[in-house]
Amino acid sequence: MVKAVGLGLVLMLGLTACVTETNNPLAQNRDPAKAAQAYVEAGTIYLQKRRMDDASRTLKRAYEIAPDDPAVNNALALFYAMEGEAEQVIKYFERALAADPGFSQARNNYAAYLFKQGDYEEAIKQLQRVVKDYRYGRRFTAYENLGICYLRTGDREAAASAFNRALQLNPNLPVSLLEMAEISLENGDNQMAARYLSKYEAIAQPSPRQLWLGIRLQRILGNKDKLASYELALKNLFPGSDEYKAYKATL
Repeated sequence: MVKAVGLGLVLMLGLTACVTETNNPLAQNRDPAKAAQAYVEAGTIYLQKRRMDDASRTLKRAYEIAPDDPAVNNALALFYAMEGEAEQVIKYFERALAADPGFSQARNNYAAYLFKQGDYEEAIKQLQRVVKDYRYGRRFTAYENLGICYLRTGDREAAASAFNRALQLNPNLPVSLLEMAEISLENGDNQMAARYLSKYEAIAQPSPRQLWLGIRLQRILGNKDKLASYELALKNLFPGSDEYKAYKATL
């Protein structure tokens, strides 16, 4: 199978290989599979650069060489996702997964696309399969994505479970840390919320949501210095944010 490459689309993975553009991969690689992979890699670079005409030409050439290859179909699905052609996106993701049901990167990408379309239930089904693939090197990403999907469906207990699993696999995930801080605060576990928030702040830049959460938390815990620091930061850094408006409404 051609080596897969993913793009950043909502929850999708980043580029997983260092690749270079090439004018004629088939001429350089007499092996059709290697030629198709070279076309996929070059096409992915074009996608990242938003050179859609070049990406289309290159990825369609890969498809001509290896129409049943899962990675080729995954790359085409990403292309059509960027173009907003829903039927083609689904067609090529389904072709990729039909050819290789264990292709977790494509399944995670497909779940990301479904999430973007608001089909959270189907995205959850796809991600539930991804997290069971112990060979997949980015299961923590799939668990985090699963947690986000559960939040959109209102299942905060399932979301917390997914975020915790993500953090067990990779403790340095800002999204999961902040979500767990929020969920812990909602559940009244203020000390746990403080621990998650502290871990978040050690690895991530300030954000309106983090600062507003810190304000609400310190109003409960009573650390006036921390409270004042959060308030000042939210006012100075994010005066136009919804969080600052919410803060002002509580004064």
